[in-house]
Amino acid sequence: MLGFSHHPSPAPAAMVHSIRSLSANIADLLLDVVFLVDRCGIIVDVSAGCERMLGYRPTELIGQHMLDFVVPDDRDATLAEGARVLAGQDRIGFENRYLHKDGHCVDIMWSARWIADQGLRLGVARDVSLRKRAERRQAATYAISEAAYQASDLAGLCGEIHGILDRLVGAPGMVVVTDPTPQHGFKVIYQRDHDERGRLPSRACLARWRATASDPDALAPAAVRHAARGRMNTWLMVELKGPAGTIGALLLRDRAGTGYSPGDRGLLHFVAAQVGLALERKRLHDDLMRSACYDELTGLPNRRLFFDRIRTAVARARRCQSRLGLLYVDVDDFKQVNDRHGHAAGDALLREVAARLVECARQSDTVARLGGDEFVLLLEDLQAPEDADLCADKIRAALAQPVPTQCAPLHIGVSIGCALFPDHADQVETLLMHADARMYARKRARKAAPDAAAPPVAEALSGRT
Repeated sequence: MLGFSHHPSPAPAAMVHSIRSLSANIADLLLDVVFLVDRCGIIVDVSAGCERMLGYRPTELIGQHMLDFVVPDDRDATLAEGARVLAGQDRIGFENRYLHKDGHCVDIMWSARWIADQGLRLGVARDVSLRKRAERRQAATYAISEAAYQASDLAGLCGEIHGILDRLVGAPGMVVVTDPTPQHGFKVIYQRDHDERGRLPSRACLARWRATASDPDALAPAAVRHAARGRMNTWLMVELKGPAGTIGALLLRDRAGTGYSPGDRGLLHFVAAQVGLALERKRLHDDLMRSACYDELTGLPNRRLFFDRIRTAVARARRCQSRLGLLYVDVDDFKQVNDRHGHAAGDALLREVAARLVECARQSDTVARLGGDEFVLLLEDLQAPEDADLCADKIRAALAQPVPTQCAPLHIGVSIGCALFPDHADQVETLLMHADARMYARKRARKAAPDAAAPPVAEALSGRT
């Protein structure tokens, strides 16, 4: 009767010897890589899997210092871990990064122990690059989304994204261009290469991005020759999209010049979408701030922004015991322009008045439109009271020149009221009231005794002198 014995027979000595003789072949077949390293860190032996993992044949590694293949940023932690193993501690799960023969990083998880009687450190290395890459991609996705949501400065946002991408996929060079228009070309809002030997693409090369990046689902190459080395640096670019279509492009230079994997390209498209959203959000924010603080017709500060500035200026003048001036400017007979010749002529006149007032002011002064045909100039740090009168005379001379329009040349007449801090008032409201009252006094005086050499605006438009 056949059956199984409860006590297996000992294996023949020849069989045990055969299994042990196969140990080298077993090590070479393992997906993990087995290293033997001496006390000084020199590689004594390594299994054949090292070529699959790091690109080196065993003969290229044996006799080399193991630390030479570790990513520089990970060397201190690797030395500390090696010291623990030499002290007799078995270590499982330590992670660091090694440099592949082609230059890319390989994430490795180690199990290691010290074999005292052999004087060797036995290490088993497992390639965990796919897992680590997925973890980093997930972390980068969150970081990019968070940065794009909170960004107030586009250049700062692009710098953060550049750092994330360089750590994740190896992108030492990055350029972001936006606002492509036939009239004004494009703006470069970010450009940097972390590699000092790298060279950013020329503006002529960037100008070709719209013609090159025609496929929204693919990265289009743009080549720039590095003058010093005579080699081609390839910049890959992906379009930035907005609600109205293409609003710019994201350009990246990979570290090895070998291009990006399909997985990396998917991440780059995600990044481009986030940058495009940030650009549109910043543009909308700027438009809202401009509408809230600046006059749409003339581009000057509006009433809201002017009052903010004059309060600040008065507080500063009070603290520094300095003098400031306020000129209240009103265009004479402006209503007749709109009544006789339409609002287009009136708008053209107001824009020209605004431009000439800006030319008469210093860079530190504020020119604002309060509404209608009323303008104000805030003059800070006046050396003498006469300086405000000199500025008023300068304004009258500038506005005395005719304004060409589609109808006829316009002769601009203005009434200007002046107030000084602290001479006439020491509060914002009373300062404005004083300037306004002086302006209306001059307007009444002009109507009582009109200047024949400067006819009203309406008469100039109708051709009468």
